[in-house]
Amino acid sequence: MRLFVQTLVDDVRKWFRGFPATSITTLAELQRQFLNRWEVKKNPLQILAEYEQIKQNVGELIQDYCVRFNVVYNDISDHLKPLVGLAMINFPNGFDADMVYQLRERELATMEDMQEMAISVEANLLSKRSRAKAEKKTTVKKESSSMDQPLKKVEQMLERVKLDKLEP
Repeated sequence: MRLFVQTLVDDVRKWFRGFPATSITTLAELQRQFLNRWEVKKNPLQILAEYEQIKQNVGELIQDYCVRFNVVYNDISDHLKPLVGLAMINFPNGFDADMVYQLRERELATMEDMQEMAISVEANLLSKRSRAKAEKKTTVKKESSSMDQPLKKVEQMLERVKLDKLEP
């Protein structure tokens, strides 16, 4: 508790020094007092709206989305907070169609299980997509190599035509 107090500066330090000596005796009491005074408070309906519209950002890792989802869900005040079962229905809605399908196909008991499954599914989907890209590249290379023979013949024919025109 003393270490934390040493990190306080400016207005926060003045606020803390305004307490009478020994009025805060536990870390829990310090935390409660500190958060009551300095925590940024959001409108509960704004937090609920954010929860209902939360989506994974482009390029965002599943782990980061899970953390963001959990923070928003836990910020919802208790009297507005959806039941965990409803949160498990809402959680997949933040993903692309492949991920939603994969998560809805499984019967998972807890939000933690669902988030761990999402991480696993993401790894599988990324692997599948990279294999598909690699196969596409090899298919294009094979097609181009099969086109190389006729292309070379056409080039040879054009060279002959050029040479024939030069010799009247």
